[in-house]
Amino acid sequence: MQRSETDSSQLVRVGRLTKPHGIKGEVKVQPDFGSVEDFLAYREILLGSPDSELRRDFKVERCRFQGDLVILQLAGVGDRTAADALRGSEVWVDRELLPELLPGRYYRHDLIGMRVETENGRKLGRVETFLATGGHDILVVLDGGREYLIPLVDEFLLNVDAAAGLLTVAEVPGLFEIND
Repeated sequence: MQRSETDSSQLVRVGRLTKPHGIKGEVKVQPDFGSVEDFLAYREILLGSPDSELRRDFKVERCRFQGDLVILQLAGVGDRTAADALRGSEVWVDRELLPELLPGRYYRHDLIGMRVETENGRKLGRVETFLATGGHDILVVLDGGREYLIPLVDEFLLNVDAAAGLLTVAEVPGLFEIND
């Protein structure tokens, strides 16, 4: 399936392939958000990056779960070697496949471009991107030459006002002074 540039803007990262599972080409996926059951709606996925030349579309032949991981069988991936070649790939899907959110909840990708202020009104900049870590993602907030790295956890994110495009974060001693 080929995508135009406008289609790429409708893609959302939903997880990352961690490693192969077994010898028949299955892959394990660590979801970025939501429930593992959300993956049942994804019949086609894109691996790589929507803006990269190194991207591949796959049909999902089978989806099952192992704890908080998703195990996928992808069309054309028939053995462990082929599955291992996909290790570390980002998993993207069409935005329209995402489940509806409860009020007050948000998708991580919707934070990109939001202004960021502390609870005390200190302006930090705008959300530029995320860094994936083993435990939780990190918000990368840029303001001119300053970069702030803020853990993407409930203790730090106090309020997301989508209408105003504003993300309010906790004022944590020492966290923001690193780059001052």
